Amino acid sequence: MAKVNLDAIIPREDFEVIGSQNSTNLFNSISISNFTGGFFYPFLRKPDFQRETNEWDAKKIAEFIESFINGELIPAIILWRNNTGLYFVIDGAHRLSALISWIKDDYGDGEI
Repeated sequence: MAKVNLDAIIPREDFEVIGSQNSTNLFNSISISNFTGGFFYPFLRKPDFQRETNEWDAKKIAEFIESFINGELIPAIILWRNNTGLYFVIDGAHRLSALISWIKDDYGDGEI
């Protein structure tokens, strides 16, 4: 089965991005609902050094989403917030991209 390229779901950025963002919210936890609107997603980035998010095929994505829906254990996603307010995905880019793709119905195969 062909791999699904979800690399564009989370924009890439250098850790040392210069400037300021309008993110004053500090999150203790993030729920799936934070990705349905524009509240958190615009501040999410993938560091340049992260591998591309294209290792999973459609079956693996579907199995992961099913696990999430069924309330099964999902490994933690590690985020780091820089001084401009951007949240970088340190670990879990495939998991997070799969969830965002499911919410937005965007798997890179056509219009959102």
